Amino acid sequence: MHKSTWKRLSVSVTAVALLAGVAACGGDEKGGKAASGAAAKSDRKPAAGVSVEALNTAFEKTRSAKSAKFTMTMKLPGLEGGTPLTLRSSGVMGWDPTVVDQRMTGAGLPAEDGAPAESHTITIGTATYTDVGPEGAAKNDGKRWLKLDLAAMAKESGGGSKAIEQLMGGGQGQSQDPAKQMALLKESPDVKLVGEETVDGKKARHYKGTLSPDEAMKSNKSLDGLGEKDRQELLDTIKEAGITKYDMDVWVGSDDLPVKLVMNMDTTKGRMEITQSLSDYGAKADVQAPPADQTVDLLEKIKKMKETGDTPSLAS
Repeated sequence: MHKSTWKRLSVSVTAVALLAGVAACGGDEKGGKAASGAAAKSDRKPAAGVSVEALNTAFEKTRSAKSAKFTMTMKLPGLEGGTPLTLRSSGVMGWDPTVVDQRMTGAGLPAEDGAPAESHTITIGTATYTDVGPEGAAKNDGKRWLKLDLAAMAKESGGGSKAIEQLMGGGQGQSQDPAKQMALLKESPDVKLVGEETVDGKKARHYKGTLSPDEAMKSNKSLDGLGEKDRQELLDTIKEAGITKYDMDVWVGSDDLPVKLVMNMDTTKGRMEITQSLSDYGAKADVQAPPADQTVDLLEKIKKMKETGDTPSLAS
């Protein structure tokens, strides 16, 4: 795998970790289980024209649905003048617990590494399994599934503080859980109702909001127990990634469920954009991990390659 690919992967992991971890509002855990990792209520008063009751209703209904079908496009900025990376995916996701089964296509990584034009990925908690196809399996003793644990990856790439581990623990790391996004929208100090628009032929209310990384951290209840040192380490990690703000656009249908989510994140390398369309709430999300004897742990493989000098560290 080329060095530029490793650097791109490292930036992607950091960005997604911060986007889904820091930005997700931690809930009040009872019985050892958080309600979709998001705060049930917000004391923040939204801008004029925005109904607190409407936002809370949309959040509660989304959290209770627990699953949905989706399509998503993720755009990542190019590195060192390189070509921007665009990933497109579709499938089914669940957020209580966190599971995803999706098919993904993208421009950038496949051409560099000889990966299949379409990949099948399965996510359970913080671990993602990717089907590398017959050619990839031939390079891995016949094993065609690569496992990547995002929490372990974040720690290995240099974000090993308690804050990073806490954010990525409990399966709340890489989920693009729409309930979390609704909770995040409620915490925005400038949330506003743009108006009624048409999405996929149906009327939907368009909300817009922005959060700074500091505001996102303050809204995340799961970070309340962190000491000042750990909080500062997390802020330093955010600064190193060049993250300056989160912009959110959410379209909520007449059934009070979000039908479209757009989140933009500014970094020193450019803008990261995630667009997600949702449908079929409550769809079955029976996601199982691949057989262990057909799986290679990617992080362990990277460590072995580093020992032989075949690849740079994840932090490089």
